[in-house]
Amino acid sequence: MVKTVTAMAMAALLWWACLAAQAAPLRLPAGKGPVAQGGSVTAAAQGALIRYRGWLLAVDGAVSEERPDVLLTSAQAGHAPQLQTGPTQRPLPLWSALEFVKGNARLRITALPGPDELPALLLDFGGGDYRIVIPAAGIARQAYPLLAQRFPGADLALLLHDGRRVMLPLGSGRAQVFGEEQAVPYRFTKVKR
Repeated sequence: MVKTVTAMAMAALLWWACLAAQAAPLRLPAGKGPVAQGGSVTAAAQGALIRYRGWLLAVDGAVSEERPDVLLTSAQAGHAPQLQTGPTQRPLPLWSALEFVKGNARLRITALPGPDELPALLLDFGGGDYRIVIPAAGIARQAYPLLAQRFPGADLALLLHDGRRVMLPLGSGRAQVFGEEQAVPYRFTKVKR
């Protein structure tokens, strides 16, 4: 009986330690220059580069001249999305989240159920400033209007369309896609809620 109680206490302590470790944000070094107002998303092949509030994120193998703060790899059949900061790579299972802090800017990345069986990533740039959803698989154009309902509060969807990422602003009522013809950055600013 004593062994059972001790084992249960150890399991509870381990569970609590794991929760505490997941809840603590990962701190990244702040940049030395001023933080630009607004942000941009630039599609590059199947990936994209996201810049906002001093963050640089590379999605699905997009290459940047600068070193990205976080590398994101979308989910694939049987594999959770992956996040990499420096040499450390982490899976992000469904319904889990990681929070990062860089200077005064926060970023929370959450794996949510996507429109298909693969998880989508939701990027929340601190305090609900701006939210970007990144489904792992392509979505039929007629389903675009449903994304705002499926991911309430998301401001932009970074979609896979004909083998490349395109940007779809959500909440405007129109399904106007940016980035289909050319790789021009999509510019955005903080959303007041």
